[in-house]
Amino acid sequence: MRQIKTDEQILKEYLPKLKRFTDERLTSENAKWIYDLLKPYHYDTGGQLLYQAAKGILNTDAFDEIYHDDDNAHHYEDTVNYLETLDGYELLKYLETMKLADGTLVENSHIYQEYHNKLWVDAVRSITSSLTEKQLYQLPVFWSRLSFIENILLKGFPTRDNLIDKIDNEVKSLNDEGEKAVKGRDLSENQEKMNFRNILYNTPMSAEMIEALYIKDNILDELYVQSFEFGEIGDYYDFVSEYVEKTEHEYLADRVFDRVKLEYEIFIDEIKEKPVDKIIDEADKISLMYDLYIALDPYVSDLSTERLRVLKSLDSPLWSLYHEWQRRDWTYSEDISDVIRETADGQISEIGENEYDLAEYSLDPYEIYKILKEEEAEDGQEP
Repeated sequence: MRQIKTDEQILKEYLPKLKRFTDERLTSENAKWIYDLLKPYHYDTGGQLLYQAAKGILNTDAFDEIYHDDDNAHHYEDTVNYLETLDGYELLKYLETMKLADGTLVENSHIYQEYHNKLWVDAVRSITSSLTEKQLYQLPVFWSRLSFIENILLKGFPTRDNLIDKIDNEVKSLNDEGEKAVKGRDLSENQEKMNFRNILYNTPMSAEMIEALYIKDNILDELYVQSFEFGEIGDYYDFVSEYVEKTEHEYLADRVFDRVKLEYEIFIDEIKEKPVDKIIDEADKISLMYDLYIALDPYVSDLSTERLRVLKSLDSPLWSLYHEWQRRDWTYSEDISDVIRETADGQISEIGENEYDLAEYSLDPYEIYKILKEEEAEDGQEP
């Protein structure tokens, strides 16, 4: 049986690593970059920790700024209601705009640069602190992300040259067993893979394509296997291009859904901690968040690669979609009306098929019932 680690064991194992990382590797130069690398996995849900860091540095928040702003005084209630719908990233933009307006921050100045350097450092440290206190179950995954970041700090993101090196290493491992017949073609397995390699060398690729291919175990083997499923290949360049584009699409769909799934799970965890009456008040929100989450499942979604790329670039794709739905003030009323109409129409049709003209019977209801039962029996139905 697999041993389940207790909270104390998890803390004992991972806290020293986190402390060492934040003490030794976290700097004002790399803090924002590290935050952005962690952001897709939502260790700072909706940017709330980032906003809290800004509040601490500036000694104010967006709501206080509205209260002290004479120009907004007569719109105070409307503005507060608007701000309450924003996530941490949007509140941060609002707060920074207000501080730029009153001269506390001056864009492109030394003060502004110092503020931003401290902002990202404080935010990353807040993430590690919140993990140790509230999200113990995420610590192993979080540390694996930090380990990945450490590698990136040393080696950088995979480049096209890294991908070519990876493919070359696959070529070196090919077994030289002589010529083999492949689906009626006069190419050996090794020759076919070399053909794929040469085409990959000359295929234009986006950063996402490179990342999607780089994380695969063996690119040439996969291309070789798929060539059998594809059937006779008329144009090898088209075949490889389609493979690369499909790989990118699947990679983006998975990454977007990974982020949305984490957003949704954290949202549900927070909902569970609320009193029952508060949960009931948020029933519509819970339902909509679930519908948006399911709609982005790669098995259901039919989004284009371009749209997936845009969603992946968002700070919080699920919350962004939710706020957009709110902004447009869409409701389920039309869908519900459609269901009601279609259900009623279906029942009307069913009644019409089994309808009897009772006007011809000048009998009381009991006699009518007996006649109907006799007709059913004559039709072979169970009385």
